[in-house]
Amino acid sequence: MKNRLFAIDAVRGWVMIFMALDHAMYFCYVHISAEGFQGIRPEPMPDIAHYLTRFITHYCAPTFIFLAGLSVSLYTLSRRSHLSEGTITKKLLTRGFFLIVLQIIVVNLAWSLDSASDQGIIYFGIIACIGSGMMILAFIRRLPVSLLFSSSILLLLIVPLLLNVFPLEDSTDQSLLEIMLQPNTQGEVKVLYPILPWLGVMGMGSACGFWIGFEKKKITKFFLSLGLFLLFGWAVLRLSGCYGNLTPYQGGDWRDFMLMSKYPPSLVFLMWNLGGMAIVIAGHNYLETKLHSKQFWHVIVLFGQTPLFFYLMHLYVYRVLSLIPFLTGSLARGYLAWLVGLMIMIPLCAGYRSLKRRYPNSILQYV
Repeated sequence: MKNRLFAIDAVRGWVMIFMALDHAMYFCYVHISAEGFQGIRPEPMPDIAHYLTRFITHYCAPTFIFLAGLSVSLYTLSRRSHLSEGTITKKLLTRGFFLIVLQIIVVNLAWSLDSASDQGIIYFGIIACIGSGMMILAFIRRLPVSLLFSSSILLLLIVPLLLNVFPLEDSTDQSLLEIMLQPNTQGEVKVLYPILPWLGVMGMGSACGFWIGFEKKKITKFFLSLGLFLLFGWAVLRLSGCYGNLTPYQGGDWRDFMLMSKYPPSLVFLMWNLGGMAIVIAGHNYLETKLHSKQFWHVIVLFGQTPLFFYLMHLYVYRVLSLIPFLTGSLARGYLAWLVGLMIMIPLCAGYRSLKRRYPNSILQYV
């Protein structure tokens, strides 16, 4: 595949692996929670192993969505030499709509096959959120990059205000409010990733994509600076307990200090996870020559180059593995199921990548 950036593919591959761990635990053990949901604090973790198992997966959604926005920019830059802006917009709209369809038909079926799942057929998840964001970015990507970036940051800053201005109300149908702003697992439509809180992240990623382009020399310095800035801002906001803390620190141990709101994403949650993501991107770019020669990183990059296919397939892989008693019932067995699932995903993703390269202009270009 032309115009691939090793650091971006590798980091995306890592978050796919962490995401698989989270879903392996969900299907084969229990749903572990270590984050706030609408201001509600989760039950205390039984031990640090459970806490860290979930905590490491918090990097997934912010990184996945940020890199989805960045990919919109890289796609635009790589196609401008032979496609009109109108054609690029049409293709992005098509892909965004296709993602929403996949959420409804393929992803939701995988979740509904689990009888213990509280997610019904009408579930607005991360794939639908990215699809919606991509359809919006299809148009706003043409804004001046500085305006795209500043608007995205402004949106992230005002979302906490919007959450208070437009709260959820009990016993009312608020599907539009949930899809746009407020996550909710009750009612006919279940939403974990509303559009507005995550659109700022996607827009920010898109602006960064336009700034770095395919210039590898820019990536290390740019993302290292971005990561340090975000982590510094996170420390200030978290220690002060001021604006941006939807789940305030209550003076407990380090686990309570690191307990932040994911649903909806608080500023501190986003700054912590995107800051870590940015530093890891910088590190992978700096060490590309050493890492790219290792066979292990070829697998990481493989997953990063086939993220949507990986996402769709791994849900069914872990659902099938959950039917094997030896792979269910404990944290250790959940980890074993995770590793088995990753081994299965390697040839599947390799075969799909080969097929996509063979037919680049088929429907596979949208998967």
